[in-house]
Amino acid sequence: MDYYYDDYYDEYYDQSELAGAARSLHREIGFDETVSNCVHPSLRFSAQYVTNFIAVNFLFSLLVLVVRRIFNASQKWLHLLCCLCGIVLLYRVIDHGFYHFVQLAVTLHMVQWTLHRWFPASNRYIKTPFIVIAYGIGNLLVSELLEPSAETWNRIRGTQMILLMKALSLAFDTDGNLALRNQLNVLSYCGYVLCPANVILGPWISFSDYLNIWKPASGLESKHGQPSSGRRILIHAFRILISALMAIGFLLTSNCMIDYLLAPIGSWKWVRAYGRALSFRTSHYFIAYLSQCSMLAAAVDWNRSNDERSIMLPVNSLYRVTSPTAVEFPRSLVQVVTAWNIPMHLWLKRYIFRTTKRPFGTAAAIALTYIISSLLHGLHYRLWVTLLTIGSWTFVEHEIRRKIAAIYSACVLVGKCPDSCAVHQHKNKSLLCIVINVLFFALNTFNLIYLGCIFETTEGPPEEVHHDKSIFGRWTELNYASHWLLVFAYIFYFLI
Repeated sequence: MDYYYDDYYDEYYDQSELAGAARSLHREIGFDETVSNCVHPSLRFSAQYVTNFIAVNFLFSLLVLVVRRIFNASQKWLHLLCCLCGIVLLYRVIDHGFYHFVQLAVTLHMVQWTLHRWFPASNRYIKTPFIVIAYGIGNLLVSELLEPSAETWNRIRGTQMILLMKALSLAFDTDGNLALRNQLNVLSYCGYVLCPANVILGPWISFSDYLNIWKPASGLESKHGQPSSGRRILIHAFRILISALMAIGFLLTSNCMIDYLLAPIGSWKWVRAYGRALSFRTSHYFIAYLSQCSMLAAAVDWNRSNDERSIMLPVNSLYRVTSPTAVEFPRSLVQVVTAWNIPMHLWLKRYIFRTTKRPFGTAAAIALTYIISSLLHGLHYRLWVTLLTIGSWTFVEHEIRRKIAAIYSACVLVGKCPDSCAVHQHKNKSLLCIVINVLFFALNTFNLIYLGCIFETTEGPPEEVHHDKSIFGRWTELNYASHWLLVFAYIFYFLI
């Protein structure tokens, strides 16, 4: 199992002064005031913000189609378009802090090129990917320490992390693949890291996926009952629209609706904690659905036949970023960490966990996965503590449920057993399984509240801002309930 927690876009943006003002509203406001002072400003902000991503990526997609007709699908023109459109999007959305992006991108490529050029794989005791990981993370941490403005760094934190994930996956993929390495040059590298579909918000995609997404569909793929071009365009436009509306809906929920709905009972500390945690999660869903929308807008002429069979985006689609229902209704915390950010989960599993499991063992692989996941987010101490807590909980939950499943022969593992399970006597719909699974559902919901409330942004009344200066301020207010419960869970695990 993979025990780690990824909060990919935590505190990615302050979401403009409008969103900050929305968060500073007192909770004792009426519906009309909420609409005029929060919903309308948030809608204006989100419309402008989302439009930038859709417009630039849709323009990029159209240019790809035009260039493909003129130059017969020449890859160098695709890379050049990626560079130009990515720079435009960076300028329109971030508008400062470019030097951090440029120096990290340039130096990562220079390090990787030097290792490939002067140190052949057969003569190295340490592989290129691990050297690139060490350099990239070190560069990221030093850049954050040297950046005088915390606000500037928070604006570019996610972009730097996406860039580093791309470069690291490129180091792994090209280390033993000469065919793929031959396709890597300065222009293709720039196109990959500057691709407007995911240069700012992600999601991460591999270099191979980047090369394949915009390839024209072959004649064979266009047969066998595939939808017509008109229907494909309508399906794609519908998915873009749904992703954009979902993003805006989650932004409004995070900024406005949670405070308004919880105001009547907001005096209880656990209700306040629930509101903060839910606001954090919905702000993550806003970024996740916007990144999904950005990917879809950039790939109008995609050629993945599995994506064409239904009007909704398939579960296994390359463009799918998160699953809010799996997070909000968790069977297990393992399900939460998997569904929270699907591309990053796959990245950590493929390049960190699996790579380190064979030489170092499962325990060391899990620990290294946690460490890399934490350091990718920079000097984010709250995240580091949360990762340690969530990792401990996922391990304990996995082991307790494994023991209970063996003792009672019941379908209560962290992963759902099939309805025709031949291993356990008590199936999913039996009363015993329902009771145990409901108890774990309640436990995981409680942990989502406890772990998420610590990430609330510090805009708000002065007393709340002062309170948030402590890393553990929110957990102190809740008496470290989840951590004490974790201790008892460990004891229970050893006793059963």
